Amino acid sequence: MTNPAADSLAPHAPDDAAAYKALARRWAATEPVVTARADGALSGFTATAFLTVSLDPPIVLVSAGAGTSAGALARGCEAFTVNILDESQRALAERFAMPAESRADAFERTAHALDPEGGAVFDGARGAYSARVRSRIDAGDHVLLLGDVTRIWLHPARSEPLVYVNRAFRRVGDGV
Repeated sequence: MTNPAADSLAPHAPDDAAAYKALARRWAATEPVVTARADGALSGFTATAFLTVSLDPPIVLVSAGAGTSAGALARGCEAFTVNILDESQRALAERFAMPAESRADAFERTAHALDPEGGAVFDGARGAYSARVRSRIDAGDHVLLLGDVTRIWLHPARSEPLVYVNRAFRRVGDGV
């Protein structure tokens, strides 16, 4: 017996970069902003890959492009904060997705509290995880940063989370 849905899928080689990116764009995900200190300076980036890894012990993971300022921050920090953004914080996610030189004043323009670990927790975020670096893994053209959660900042859910799919920010209720 054949499956009509599977019959409509076209297979691609694993090294087909266009197919790899096309499928990744179809995956809806939150767009957290990761903040940390490296060399004494507070910095941050919008992460397109974040996940909770373990509950016991609590561990989170973020991915950063190896050749970017995000990768340099991931390699240079000892702790980091992952801000889970509210749907109203699209401009914040866009600001931290820009090249580092374009967002030099991002922290001055954004209300935040300093996490005792050294990162920033943004006002209005749905919540944040503070973490100490457990390990770094070089994974192709990215750096994976695993962290032991040291604090959970849980804010009242005012609205929906900020979601990114198919190269655009969307609302959870929107057709994606």
